[in-house]
Amino acid sequence: MFSLTSYVHAQSNVAPEKSISLGGLQIGTKAPDLQAKEWLSEKPDTKGKFVALDFWGTSCKPCISGFAHVNELHRKHKDQIAFIAATTDEAPEETYAFNSPVIEFSSMMQKPKVWKDFNIQGIPHMIIIDPKGIVRFS
Repeated sequence: MFSLTSYVHAQSNVAPEKSISLGGLQIGTKAPDLQAKEWLSEKPDTKGKFVALDFWGTSCKPCISGFAHVNELHRKHKDQIAFIAATTDEAPEETYAFNSPVIEFSSMMQKPKVWKDFNIQGIPHMIIIDPKGIVRFS
């Protein structure tokens, strides 16, 4: 089974000058600033924590089925990792109406430009950023 914390800790030793491209953002590079158009939950405290950005959409069944696992990871690791569900504002009424399954971690809407900044080619897509703002998984 995929262990997020084991992978993140293993990747925290990757030197930024040794970037690896996996088709999203380059591992080892500085992440773009995350700009929320609107927080759908309380804004998370990310200071000194890893950030796990879970890009999703209301019509993406794999995204929605993955929330149960991310909820579980959030419950176990919320003191070390800020989990954030990130969707666009292209269909806000669908996002506002979405309530099942319950997203137990932070949730936000943003402009499609943010997805471009993070080089999101498809969803679901998870990006892990370390406390210094360096991409460790994409």
